[in-house]
Amino acid sequence: MESSRCTGPCLGRVLVGHLCITTTFPYLRLSKAFDKRKDRYTLLSPRLVEELNIYYRMFCPREWIFFGRNLDEPMALDTAQKIFYGARDRAGLPDKGGVHSLRHSFATHLLESGVEITVVQRLLGHSSLSTTSVYLHVRQKRLAQIQSPLQLLQVAQSSQFSQV
Repeated sequence: MESSRCTGPCLGRVLVGHLCITTTFPYLRLSKAFDKRKDRYTLLSPRLVEELNIYYRMFCPREWIFFGRNLDEPMALDTAQKIFYGARDRAGLPDKGGVHSLRHSFATHLLESGVEITVVQRLLGHSSLSTTSVYLHVRQKRLAQIQSPLQLLQVAQSSQFSQV
């Protein structure tokens, strides 16, 4: 499964040839995915790479990484939704959103971790930065951590107003 190149058409689902596991930058590329206009990427954590390697050795997918009842067919979208809802419920997460909420969370976490918005734009496959800016909402906890720029000024302790 080690590959440094991704090839093959993708019809909104994940082909075996799209999983690119390299030692420097493990990622998944969905070539012209979903709307067939632009590539989209997602990063793969070392833990997920390990799990995918185990899965790959166990099930030996031919064309689709996550296949349906037939090895030559992709997993049905409603099956993927059911798997997502089951995992969400087991994790005790709120009953909000579907599989697309993973994409939203991915972008939000990257931005909150300090990843440049232009990098997130590229990963999401957005051609316009304004599309990516949708993910720029700010959590209340983060707002509480922000200091006024005036706090950064080096001003003498005594106020000039006390001399009046």
